[in-house]
This record gives sequence, C-alpha cells and structure tokens, in this order.
Amino acid sequence: MILLFGHRVDLVLLLAVVLVVVSVLYGLFILVLSRFEPRSCQDRRVRIASLEDHLKVVFVVPCLNEERVLGASLQRLAGLDHPGVEIIVIDDGSDDGTAEIVRSFPDPRVHLFQRTLPHAREGKGEALNAAIQHLRTSELIAGTSHSDVVVCVMDADGRLDPHALQDVMPLFRDRRLGAVQIGVRINNRAQNLLARMQDLEFVLYTHVFQRGRRHLGSVGLGGNGQFVRLSALNGLGVSPWSRSLTEDLDLGVRLLMDGWQTEFVSTASVHQQGLVDVKRWVKQRTRWFQGHLQSWSLVPWVLRDLSGARRADLVYHLTSPFLLLLTSFLSLAFAFWVLDLAVGIVTGHAVVSGWWLSSYLIAFGPALLYGLVYWSQERHSGLSALAAVGLIHLYVLYAVLWYVAGWKAAWRAARGKNGWAKTERTVENQEQVDSSADALTAEAHA
Repeated sequence: MILLFGHRVDLVLLLAVVLVVVSVLYGLFILVLSRFEPRSCQDRRVRIASLEDHLKVVFVVPCLNEERVLGASLQRLAGLDHPGVEIIVIDDGSDDGTAEIVRSFPDPRVHLFQRTLPHAREGKGEALNAAIQHLRTSELIAGTSHSDVVVCVMDADGRLDPHALQDVMPLFRDRRLGAVQIGVRINNRAQNLLARMQDLEFVLYTHVFQRGRRHLGSVGLGGNGQFVRLSALNGLGVSPWSRSLTEDLDLGVRLLMDGWQTEFVSTASVHQQGLVDVKRWVKQRTRWFQGHLQSWSLVPWVLRDLSGARRADLVYHLTSPFLLLLTSFLSLAFAFWVLDLAVGIVTGHAVVSGWWLSSYLIAFGPALLYGLVYWSQERHSGLSALAAVGLIHLYVLYAVLWYVAGWKAAWRAARGKNGWAKTERTVENQEQVDSSADALTAEAHA
C-alpha cells in the first residue's frame, strides 16, 4: 500500500513538472508574440484611422454600496471628450448614498437605474443583464442601430484615461469586431507592497498575455474597461452575461464562439483601486478562481466551435486553474528542498551543485524577463532596473498566494457554495489617484 502511494505521488510530481515546463514555454512564446504588432491589426488601424467616429458609447457602472469611490469616477467619465457618451449607473440594491450621488450629479448624461430586492444583489452579471435589457428599449439610443452602440462596463472605482475613447472607438468601424479590452493599472500601487504586486500582475497580464493573444485571436475580456458592441451582446440572447463568478471571462469566450473578433488596446488603461490587505485579497481572488473553475463547462463548446491556435489557447486558458492546483504540489516539494538546502548551508553540510543555478533559473528566469516589461512601464516614475528585479523576485513569492485562493475556491466549489462576495472599497485620496492616472497617460503619449 505504501509503495503504491509512493508511485502515485511520483506520478503527480512528474505530471506537475511536465505541466510547468509547458506553462513556461507557453509564457515565453506569448512574451515573444507580445513584442510585435499583428499584421491584421496594423491593416485595421491604417484602414480606419481616417474615418470620423459617429458611434455612441454607453458606460454601464454596476454599483453596490459604492459611495466611497463613485463620485470621482463619474467626474472622470463626464469629462471625456466624445459627442455620443451616456452613463448608466446601476444601483444594485445599495443601502448607502450611492443613488443620491447619482441623482445629485449635475451632468444630464448620467442616469440612475435602480434594482431592488429580491431581484438585486444577485451578482454583477445579473445587474448588467438588467441594465442591457433596459438599454435596448431606452430613449438613450433611440434611432441608433445597435451595431453603432458600444457598451463599456466600468467598475465604480475605475478611472478611464482621457484618450481612451480616441484609441478604442475607431476600431469598432470594423464590423467584425465585437469587443475591445483595454489595460488595467492599480492607482494606489505605491501604497504598499501588496498593491504594487497587483499592479505588476495586471501589467504582465495585459502587456504580455493579452498583447500576445492578439496574434492567436483569443483576447479575453476583463470586468473593468470592457467595450462590447450592443449587437454582439444581442447575439448572446436576452441575458448575455452568465451567472458565473467571472462573468467577464465567460462573455469574452462566448463572443468568440459566436463568430466575433476581440481586440486589446495597450495604449489606454483603466485605473482601479488595489487591495491593501491580504485577507480581502484572498477573498476576491477566491471568487475569481472559482469563477474560472466554473468556466470549465465552456471547453466542449470551444472544441466544437473554434479551431486552430484560438481553440488551443482558449482550452489552455480555461483549464489553467487545474494546472495551478496541480503545480502547487511541485511548489511545495520545491519549498521543502529550499528549506533542506538552507539547513545544509547553516550546518555546513551543503555541497555546491549546478542544480542550485538550474533551480533558480526555473523558478525565477522567465519572471525576470517579465520584469523587464514592468520596468518599461514604470521607469518613468523612478523605478530602477535593479528595483524591478527585486520586485519580480517578490512577485514569484506573491504568486504562491494564488495557491491559497485556488484551494479555497476548490473547497467552496466542492461544497456547492457559489455566493457572490463583493470587494469592499476604501476611501480614496482623489488628488493622488487622479495624478497617478494622469502621469501614466502623459507617459503613454510622450
């Protein structure tokens, strides 16, 4: 029995090693792709650059007790320079001053859409579905073709770059394009190390993986800064967003399966509030991870409806939570090896080996390359290359927190607990937040 158990452990570790190698090679492949502009996208930009933009954009901001951050976000949205802007704030059963902030906002383009219990507080996806059902027959878009209406989903703490619409909206002149996702930055990244790690995480995901996936035709959507053509949403039914805990992930995949193209714009970002304590971080990421586990059900449809690199990439992406759970065993084994090595060094029994260097390169080598990407985005703010190297080493350790969230999510899923846990906001320093976003905007267009 003990021998059989030992063989099973060895098999799991071997499988974990193989999957880690595959994951590393995939990451390096995407990193290389991300450094080049897809030819199809170059052609699209040249073709539409001279076209005047008449598209209408409707911002939809789902809110549940967002009085701490909503006012500043509305000011930022209302200040955008675009003739066809409307802003719908969804009050999803708030019991604070969210609705009053909207009612008292002086801009007539800001509209309040209220949901009350028992229909409210059923998750972000259901709130968005209700707002879209309202929008389809609303006077806000009367006389406008749904193909010429772009819905932008914004979180209540989001700060959109002033030039974002100039960068995004012209792309929708390509009638094959169903959705565009922009970058995400953490506006309080200097507050503490956890916030900085989240900013690094989003930069790597958007400027490496999203940019690389453009070449594969598999760009995904996020929950903030997500632009979607209304006619594309209509093609997904009355309620385009699912009840998944990661409704944004589901939406992007189902748009691709429905024949639409998705695009990522790296020149514009939405700036959002990062979490500054580990407990709240684990709570949020547990929800994200569990939603990603729920998206496993899309794999058969991806295999049926898509082909080529797009299908392969989406299958990999949708199954990545299982990869993370499996490789957590390998990370645990590696941690024990490092601990044993440390004891050996202290006691004088350690023998210098080439395995030390190879282990370091496996654990940190690819991350160091990613660190160069983050440094290129942050050097304008005074981040040195040496500091970027230090941060990327800490980022590898930060990624271990995902194991905690992952196994907690798996445990919740096994118990059938699929409740929606909202991320609580903190009071912001508006001047600091806006200056941070403006600094990045100035750098992007320097």
